[in-house]
Amino acid sequence: MDNSAHLSTHQWATPRPAAVALGIGGVILLVAAVWAAGDPAGLVLMGTAGLLLLGFSGYALLIRPRLAVITAPDGRPAILVRTIGGAHTYPRDRIDRIRLLDFRRIGRRTGQLEFDFLQHDAPTTASADDALRDDTRLVVFSRWDLGADLGAVAEDLRRAGFVVDDQRA
Repeated sequence: MDNSAHLSTHQWATPRPAAVALGIGGVILLVAAVWAAGDPAGLVLMGTAGLLLLGFSGYALLIRPRLAVITAPDGRPAILVRTIGGAHTYPRDRIDRIRLLDFRRIGRRTGQLEFDFLQHDAPTTASADDALRDDTRLVVFSRWDLGADLGAVAEDLRRAGFVVDDQRA
């Protein structure tokens, strides 16, 4: 991320209390694994689950914000996405598509916010017959990732000047 870009009030991340709860659950599982050391299978299962919860908790606490609308050096809005690999900034001309989707999974509706970002070497305009581009990077966020209602996030993105395709049923 360029140091001259700054974060706006539009930023989203996993809620801290939820991440802390995961960490507490991980510690509890690790303590239970040590307590159940006489049972090798229980030790392995609870120990693995505890370590995974601690890792997930650490990820949720350290990678913040996951998504943000920033002001780029040229004064226009841009999207900032934080991952384990670092922060990536995408100006409006590098965003191919933003979609808000709704799925039915295991008897309940879940949503996701999808971003298709153009690769650095990709042209910003596609050919007229090009429905799906091969030169994009797909980034998907759920309510858990952003800690907010996805419809509200999409509306904030629209107010910041981005086009969001709402494909919810």
